[in-house]
Amino acid sequence: MFQESASVVENMTKVIDMERSGATIAYDYFREKIRERTMASGSELVPESKIERVNQLFRYIEDADLWRWALPNSKAFHSGFNDIKLEFNVNLNTELFNQLLELDPQCIIRQGQASLLSKQKLIDDILEQSYEIALGGGSLGHCLAVNADSISNLRSELGHQLANKSANQKLRGIGAVVYKVPDLENDQLLKISLRSIEIEDTTVISQKYGGGGHRNASSFMLSSSKFESWKVRNGLVAY
Repeated sequence: MFQESASVVENMTKVIDMERSGATIAYDYFREKIRERTMASGSELVPESKIERVNQLFRYIEDADLWRWALPNSKAFHSGFNDIKLEFNVNLNTELFNQLLELDPQCIIRQGQASLLSKQKLIDDILEQSYEIALGGGSLGHCLAVNADSISNLRSELGHQLANKSANQKLRGIGAVVYKVPDLENDQLLKISLRSIEIEDTTVISQKYGGGGHRNASSFMLSSSKFESWKVRNGLVAY
């Protein structure tokens, strides 16, 4: 693990820790800022009970980000949290901080438990339509891919299950979830979200095409024509 904490400019601190999520790193940083302000002012800026609830919230977010799923009901939490559809751009949602303070992880888990089954049905339907691709035209091995415009919001769980299916078919333990990004207004450009299992490193692929991420979760953009050339038909790559 490489870890660094150093001042970049006067009002910025850089922290690099590949074993943690940005969620808990940010929590630790701002938790200390709140503690300093509270001590200086002598009054409680944010109730301690709400701070601890946010701590639990961010630990669950990290558990999913790093694909550990070690916390109780972690997948149910992740499902419920996605259902909330919070706007995380503070320029568009100035109430974001207060909304986070009010979230109750246990309520989110209960909501997620109710929605997991319906989401799994959607994932199963897409998995049945998976096909083989030659990553980088074959230089980076082969894996399974799916077109997921209709459920791109479920790309992480879909990709992980696809990676397992790929490994079971003796391909690389990587799943490529392919979809268009409406905001780009370009039908000829695809986003390729990669998810992997165990020690399979997706970043080698994503970085080659200008993207990035973590070992088990990364993404990049690719033209639809280039992606078509990666598809394996009758055992052959369509160059």
